Amino acid sequence: MDNSSYRRQFIESYVSDYRFTELSIRTFEDIWKRIEKAEKALEKTLEDGYSKEDYINLLERLNVATIPVLTVMKSKILQYVEYINAAGLISDECVKALKAVTIKDLKVAGYYDSRYFKDFPSLQDAIDSTLIAAERVDDAIFGTAITAIYLAWCGLTIEEAMQVKKSEVLDDCIVTAGKTIRPITQIMEYIKDYRDATEYKSLGRAIITLKYVPSEWLLRNTRCDRFDQGQRLRISINQFGNSSEESKNLFNYDKIYWSGVYSRAYIYERTYGVIQANDVAKIEEIFGEKYSTVALANRRLYDYHLFREHFFPTYTPPSKEEA
Repeated sequence: MDNSSYRRQFIESYVSDYRFTELSIRTFEDIWKRIEKAEKALEKTLEDGYSKEDYINLLERLNVATIPVLTVMKSKILQYVEYINAAGLISDECVKALKAVTIKDLKVAGYYDSRYFKDFPSLQDAIDSTLIAAERVDDAIFGTAITAIYLAWCGLTIEEAMQVKKSEVLDDCIVTAGKTIRPITQIMEYIKDYRDATEYKSLGRAIITLKYVPSEWLLRNTRCDRFDQGQRLRISINQFGNSSEESKNLFNYDKIYWSGVYSRAYIYERTYGVIQANDVAKIEEIFGEKYSTVALANRRLYDYHLFREHFFPTYTPPSKEEA
């Protein structure tokens, strides 16, 4: 049996298993096509026997950058590695080497730069750069999208953002969904201006004035009195980002939301010290989620730690006296 036949046999045994759905089989096959493509780039196959460094290079080629994805990908590869180990093709050391790989071994800088904004100034720079590059006669044409971006940064989920009423936007805070949000002055002033706006200029064959549909809801546009579907709001945000080739696909509601959450977690730690693992109540308070297990809470905390280590590598917690 040549080396390639081991893999064909392994994949065929999975595909023939009646327990798996057509979708799961297709997903399995797609994963192995990606693995084989990565192997070709590395000029070395799993059947040749991988060291820990080889596995790290392979997983990085597969763009693995989070714990959940690493867990899934390692389990898929491990099934096969154990299969060819049992057949005597590779040594026990090759199996141990894969099991030893952790998320900390992988270079994820590009992933975190694309997935998060470091802080509010970096988000604002992206907004300003998009406005500069976009062709428009009035910045207010993007008022709905930018307001939604600010609400995401301030910690409102997309469902909560769509429920905000104009009357809930006060002079120095937003009181909605049982929350009191106190944005920085720059955000607060922008949202108040958007709240009170009735129209903006647009360029068609000539400069024209477009009027917002009268509404009690904060997020609205010239065609509807409110956004009641998250997908429609996401499209509005994406259209803003896509208005400039320089900023294409830069904005995403969830990306902005978690960037804001993690940025505030970092500010919290600089003031009060490190958020402790296993402290579910504190982790829920800081990250605004409920966790059914300690493990899930710690997973969120660990992802934040990777964010902090990437963007703020010189961070040191305050002393007890400072805190």
